[in-house]
Amino acid sequence: MIQSLLRSMEILEILKENSHKYSIAELADRTSLPPSTIHRILQTFCDMNYVLRDDSAHTYELGPALIPLGRAAASNFRIQNAAAPILRQLSASSREDSFLVIQSSDKGLVLVKQDGPNHLKVVEEFGYEMDLHCGAIRKVLLAYQSEAYIDYYLNTRLDRPEAFPQISRRALEQELAQIRSDGIAVTHGEYVHDAVGIGAPIFGPDNKVIASIGLIAPYSRITDDEHLHRLMGEVKAAAHDLSVMSGSSVI
Repeated sequence: MIQSLLRSMEILEILKENSHKYSIAELADRTSLPPSTIHRILQTFCDMNYVLRDDSAHTYELGPALIPLGRAAASNFRIQNAAAPILRQLSASSREDSFLVIQSSDKGLVLVKQDGPNHLKVVEEFGYEMDLHCGAIRKVLLAYQSEAYIDYYLNTRLDRPEAFPQISRRALEQELAQIRSDGIAVTHGEYVHDAVGIGAPIFGPDNKVIASIGLIAPYSRITDDEHLHRLMGEVKAAAHDLSVMSGSSVI
């Protein structure tokens, strides 16, 4: 990549972190770039209204010209397209089938599936819908809903004869609280017999959950706790990357 462009993007990334206005000295300290280089970059951004300068305080902040760019990027963003390379990497590193799931009413819908290299497959394909409390990848979606929605779900969805899996309200409440505390869901044989499910939340620009990502692995391929924790780390990393691409600042 062009070095000057990388330096310019680095400065924008710092300016977007919070509402703090930065001086050239602060930016130089953060980037290890010479103040003269930062000044030239900022001057170009100011000319385009990508950055605004406070003449009295000699500080800089993001400018209004970036707003339509952000809106255009958001309107063109499709999470399934952004997720595809991340799912491929997750399946390649874990050697398991990986999934992107979104909420559809009170169910979780498989939006994208990436096959892993192993021959033993999980029977779950694009378009499958199941209750939100079924399996780790769906359950993590439920855990990050509003208190009002979770209360509605616990009151109306668990006592149905067709609800799957069958679980008490208190047990599910405790599990959802644990998922929020851990930032990840892990289930054992709950959805697929003799398999482990791992799911992590994906957050959008408003820092609300918009999807989940995860994998399902047969017990026969989980060699030990170290292997399981490695898979959990890979799922968390994939969720983090996709959250960042989705515009979240929650992580």
